[in-house]
Amino acid sequence: MTAQAALRAALRDVVAPAARAEGFKGTAPTWRMTNALGDWAVVNVQSSAYSTSESLRCIINLAVAPAPWLAWQQQSLGSLPKAFNESLGLYRHRLHPTGTPPGTDGWWEVSGERGDPSAAATDMTEQLAIHGWPTLKRLMDREALLDQIRSGDLGRMKAKNFGVFFARAEALMLAENGPSPRLEELLSYATANVIPAQHDNAVRFAEWVRTRAACSG
Repeated sequence: MTAQAALRAALRDVVAPAARAEGFKGTAPTWRMTNALGDWAVVNVQSSAYSTSESLRCIINLAVAPAPWLAWQQQSLGSLPKAFNESLGLYRHRLHPTGTPPGTDGWWEVSGERGDPSAAATDMTEQLAIHGWPTLKRLMDREALLDQIRSGDLGRMKAKNFGVFFARAEALMLAENGPSPRLEELLSYATANVIPAQHDNAVRFAEWVRTRAACSG
């Protein structure tokens, strides 16, 4: 059995039941949840591109994408995949094996010689139970997601390094409640502080958000 087949079997037998118990649907390596508003959460087990049939490394990707964010992504990209994937998330984060030092990008290892794939899958379910399912479910609530944006933490992105991105994210969420002074403040900041090469895109974004807010008000 290849390392890939062993991992698929372990995910099917160990992680999939945990995902279903939490309300996520799908098959290995990806499970999704949606709500009545059209917001999505996803869990994806990603294998390294450098894996071989004898040994592979994998990591868990988490993502949450509210419907307003997906609507802008569709407007910006022209189309979206039929199934929401992790790369489209507004909130994106990774889970690592138990004991991974903070700030280290640790991966699970699966191979016939170096470990039982079921042990790796069991540790994945433990990390998901602690840091995965609760976080994704909390951020499926829009007020909680808005608080998360305002805290400056969207998983792999932090406001201290991506101020314009966070202003746009907050504006997207606020636009669902109609026009407001805070919305204008955020759009003005995002337009004024974007790099020159992105200015036209920032203007299009602001116009699109204002139109969406006017329709929601």
